Amino acid sequence: MNYAVDQKKLASDYAVAIETVIPLRATVEEALADLRKKHIQQKIIYFYVVDERYKLKGVVSTRQLLLAEPNQKIEEMMQDSVIKIRGSQTLKEVMELFSARPLLALPVIDEDERLLGMIDVQMLTDESIDVADMRGRSDLFQVIGLTLEDGKKIPLSQSYRRRMPWILCNVFSGMICAIISGYYELVLGKFLLLAFFIPLVLTLSESTSMQSMTQSLLFLRRPRFAWKTALARGLREWQLMMIIAISLAIIVAGLSLFWGSAPQASFAIGIGIFVGISSSVVFGIALPVLLHRLKLDPKVASGPVVLMLADMITTAFYLGFATWLLL
Repeated sequence: MNYAVDQKKLASDYAVAIETVIPLRATVEEALADLRKKHIQQKIIYFYVVDERYKLKGVVSTRQLLLAEPNQKIEEMMQDSVIKIRGSQTLKEVMELFSARPLLALPVIDEDERLLGMIDVQMLTDESIDVADMRGRSDLFQVIGLTLEDGKKIPLSQSYRRRMPWILCNVFSGMICAIISGYYELVLGKFLLLAFFIPLVLTLSESTSMQSMTQSLLFLRRPRFAWKTALARGLREWQLMMIIAISLAIIVAGLSLFWGSAPQASFAIGIGIFVGISSSVVFGIALPVLLHRLKLDPKVASGPVVLMLADMITTAFYLGFATWLLL
């Protein structure tokens, strides 16, 4: 990773003083009164809770503080599990922590757990450290069955073992699609137009499933998972893809008429595209969520598996429907 700043520099060098510190023993009313006196100008995300010796004890969100009862104790409502950085950690370690977790700021403490300050992600981006780009590259590589560790100097055999299983997914799906095509040899021989459009039908199914899978992976970056929100987002993505599927089915079916005088074959092509996209999108939306709930890495496994399922299901329905319609 090539950053524009010294990665060996310590986190304490980048920590800035925190105005949004509240006492552990205070009530909500007392904490708010104290904060008003400070005339804080910046956007507040978290309030850090410290004891009399300025040791970090917890964190309270702005929403929590504003909605709590005035006489409630801060120590009763705070979250005592805090992700924090030690002042002795390097800037590289800080960057890796920011890239691995959806955090906007992190408190910096010394060896005695006393609060030194905080580092927010904006400071790092101002120093030309591109966190989002690094995370985006990580997701991109993992979606196709790679991890960023593959770019490091590791044994060739280890890289082979990491990559080969996902490539074999493509080999497996290709063989299954070949077997399916052989089973429907009769309809392909009689209506050669169907064979011409197999690559396009599969490409559309794969590309739309990958788009939907990417949206699912972006949703899973959220700090908290909620089934209601996941279902709403999934339904919206599916509705969008249905509109796209109908549009593509009409366009490709219309274009296929120029290659021959078989309207029924063109109709089969259109329906095959619509159903192929519909089913593939469902897998693209649902599979990352399922893997996430099973405590598996959705980025590494989803891409190859979604493509494999999209190819096999689309091929089977496309040729099966064409046989039922045309023979």
